[in-house]
Amino acid sequence: MADIPQGIVVERNRDLHTFAFNRPARWAMLLVLACFLVLGLLNAFGQRPQTQVLDTRAARLEVYAPSRLRGGLLFEARFTITAHRELRNAALLFSPGWSEGIQHNTGDPSPIGEGSRDGDLLFTLGHIPAGHVYRFFEEFQVNATNVAWHRRADVALYDGAQRLGTIHRTVTVFP
Repeated sequence: MADIPQGIVVERNRDLHTFAFNRPARWAMLLVLACFLVLGLLNAFGQRPQTQVLDTRAARLEVYAPSRLRGGLLFEARFTITAHRELRNAALLFSPGWSEGIQHNTGDPSPIGEGSRDGDLLFTLGHIPAGHVYRFFEEFQVNATNVAWHRRADVALYDGAQRLGTIHRTVTVFP
């Protein structure tokens, strides 16, 4: 049998009797990783969209978007407006939570106008006749370094200068 090389300790190098190779510690680390993966499968870290509804005498607004996001995530939000009466100049007003650390990629169909009102994003959609449905899709990407806990991401529906109502929502961005 050959001699053991200098610097090799059989108990540490061959038999792995150290803290780093301790079997219960390895199982505990695997258990923590498995719990993290199961939580991801159960949508604890976001991406699955929810529907929130505002129904007024003038119109119905539905927002279909995720409220829990991850850094780097590409996602889409759908805004459905059903006019109960004629909306002469429909507009959607987004609070800053829709843009802080989140990029707007595109909106379909393109709004008639884009601007701001008191620092909030304003998308002018135009005329929606009574009984008609208007769907507006907006695509986003979350910046990879963005982290946020319960950031306001409200959506308000306007007809000209008249506010018809607001959907209050929050967004959480996980690292």
